[in-house]
Amino acid sequence: MAGQIDVEKNIESKGLEKTLTFDDDPSLNSQNFPQARKILILSIAVLLTTSSTCGTSLASGGAKATLRDFGLPEAYGWEVLPVSIYLVGYFIGNTALAPLSENYGRRLVNLSTIVFYMIWMMACALAPNWAAFNVFRLLNGFFSAGAPATVSGICADLYSDDMRRGRALLWYNMATTLGSTLGPLISGFAVFDNWRLSYWIGLGYGGICFLGVLFLIPETNSRTILDKRAKKIRKTEETDLPRGPHEDDTFIWQNLLTKVLIRPVRMLCREPLVLGSCLYLAFRYSILYIYLQSYSIIFQGITNLKVLFTIVDTGISKLDIYGFNTGEKGLAFIPIAVGTLSAFPVNILIEHVYLNACSQDSPWTKHHGARRLPAACISDPLIVTSLFWSAWTSRPSIHWSSSVLSGVLYGLGYTLNFNALLNYLVDGYASYASSANAASSLTRQIMGAALPFAAVPMYDALGVGWASSLLGFVAAIMSIIPFLFWMYGEKLLEKSILAQELAREKERECR
Repeated sequence: MAGQIDVEKNIESKGLEKTLTFDDDPSLNSQNFPQARKILILSIAVLLTTSSTCGTSLASGGAKATLRDFGLPEAYGWEVLPVSIYLVGYFIGNTALAPLSENYGRRLVNLSTIVFYMIWMMACALAPNWAAFNVFRLLNGFFSAGAPATVSGICADLYSDDMRRGRALLWYNMATTLGSTLGPLISGFAVFDNWRLSYWIGLGYGGICFLGVLFLIPETNSRTILDKRAKKIRKTEETDLPRGPHEDDTFIWQNLLTKVLIRPVRMLCREPLVLGSCLYLAFRYSILYIYLQSYSIIFQGITNLKVLFTIVDTGISKLDIYGFNTGEKGLAFIPIAVGTLSAFPVNILIEHVYLNACSQDSPWTKHHGARRLPAACISDPLIVTSLFWSAWTSRPSIHWSSSVLSGVLYGLGYTLNFNALLNYLVDGYASYASSANAASSLTRQIMGAALPFAAVPMYDALGVGWASSLLGFVAAIMSIIPFLFWMYGEKLLEKSILAQELAREKERECR
């Protein structure tokens, strides 16, 4: 007993508490890192996210060559399958890895998943048959989810200020779209040599990201930093104290199941704001993957469309508007990337307008969702316009540049939409935000994996103009959702059971 008292006195004499905090060493806190170091960490994290999402669409450019190599018919179901199955693995990995990064740290999850991501990327390049190739794509997708599972958390670790954190998250959201547009570009040109080259390039890109994470990204999760620091002090001082703030927490898999599966599904069923946001974002997300199929029709053309997964020829004539080769078709995605990058300065402009209005005490800034919803409302017409623009300018009598440039509006509108609505969910549900985002990820990946299977039959049945217009009409109808949130969002939150629980938690904290 006396020895324990002596140990505690020794710790207190060195300025250490029984529970270690950042007050003992503020330099450990990732929010206190120099600005240049934060930018470097964020840059590597963005590259990692781009690599992850690039893998999603990497199979699109060489789809026909892959089928020929494995002796399969060029039926549209087979062409879509490698992209969709990657998205399935991506979703499963994201839901499983996100809570693990909270308990075991961002760095461990990132480094371990990148290694396996590269292993399965190499396996795709060496796949001996079609079945093995798709199994490898599923596993590749699972381990690619290390980036989306951790990068949003890294942004929150680095920045406590809402504006800076929002801008960091915007770069992350931009990276998810940029990667998806990069895949067709890489695979489109690689297929001239060999479709397997796409995956070797993906492996090299993953290796660069691995080195960046290994040498340039430290642990940023506060609980992991403090727990490891406490263990190091105890080992050095040969004492039983201090303890990390979460070191004695027990990781219970049942709690993980509740957090990543039960609660997100429950929120989808019971929370109108979550359901509306998820359906809204999922449709816009799936359009990007429908583009992987529709761009093949518009710019490259298809011949002998076959029934899903069969070799039955339907006798459909060739759909060919511009006659691009595979590499040129990949270049058509560049305007979407340009629009995505344009979202950053546009978002800063929207923030500037909001802050100016706040300084003038404008009434609308007091409104629920005033910080997030205007960007969603403004960007909706951009998406709708881009779809109708593409629909009625994609014809041989109109130069291909017009149809291609419609992608700029889609990239800009989608990125602003995505960033605004995800942040809106975070603002509305606070400590339940991870479950709300998991629900959003669930709906996005399901629709992103499923809807592209309908793309080619829809474009053949309706024609390019009316098929793209159908997407435009649905997008226009769903554009009402942010306006409904503006009018009724606050009332819905007041009636929300989860929001009421959060309010009670805040009351207890204030006492």
